[in-house]
Amino acid sequence: MLLAAAVALALAFFGFYKSPNLPEIKEAGAFVPRTEAAKWMSLGYNSAAASLFWIGGIIAYSETMFDGKTFKWLSHLADASTRLDSLFKTPYTFVVAITASDEQDTTDYMLLRRGMEAFPDDWRLAVSSAFRFANGPGKDYAYAARTMKPFESDTSAPEHIRRMSRTFELRSMPLDIAIAHILDDCLNPDYKSFQRGLAIKAARVLNSLEIDRIESILNNAAKQKIEPQEAFAELMRMNVIPSNP
Repeated sequence: MLLAAAVALALAFFGFYKSPNLPEIKEAGAFVPRTEAAKWMSLGYNSAAASLFWIGGIIAYSETMFDGKTFKWLSHLADASTRLDSLFKTPYTFVVAITASDEQDTTDYMLLRRGMEAFPDDWRLAVSSAFRFANGPGKDYAYAARTMKPFESDTSAPEHIRRMSRTFELRSMPLDIAIAHILDDCLNPDYKSFQRGLAIKAARVLNSLEIDRIESILNNAAKQKIEPQEAFAELMRMNVIPSNP
């Protein structure tokens, strides 16, 4: 056992030494292994090692938070832990919970993709991840829509979650096409009870806070008080700040 441990430590050291991307650790006492070296160090006890890496990360995170600082390697440790044990759910949910949706560091992207692959039926993890991809660097609304698409027919998810894929789809479209789609939905009798929801979706793609006015325009179009072309033109004039690409 001592020989095996010595070999593992030597391999780990070699992995750290050769790593061109080894993060610079400024936090005192923090131990951040190179993710590729994590399996060498686990000696086959992947799940146990995953837990130990994660516990160490939480301790370092807590200590730096008490000092009013930020431990920026938590996503890296979560990545190392879930590479060892992809079904270790806590790192996925914790990291997405504490990461600001507009955070510029995308270290967590690979982690979130792994989490959704490991837990494809977890709509809570999916929706949190979708908002991160939609609001983070790149604003990938199309990917966020694909993330939420499987839950459209999932009766275990709340109704507003089931409709979220459509919201992201609209944000991924050019503005004029998105507004045309919303008007088509508005004119569909099956969506008569969703006028407020459609107005909110239109407000998002228009970057407008005038939801009541938008709802009034959609209602007038649905009741044929104005032509769809006129409603389209009115809505497009409300887009003061460019939104969709």
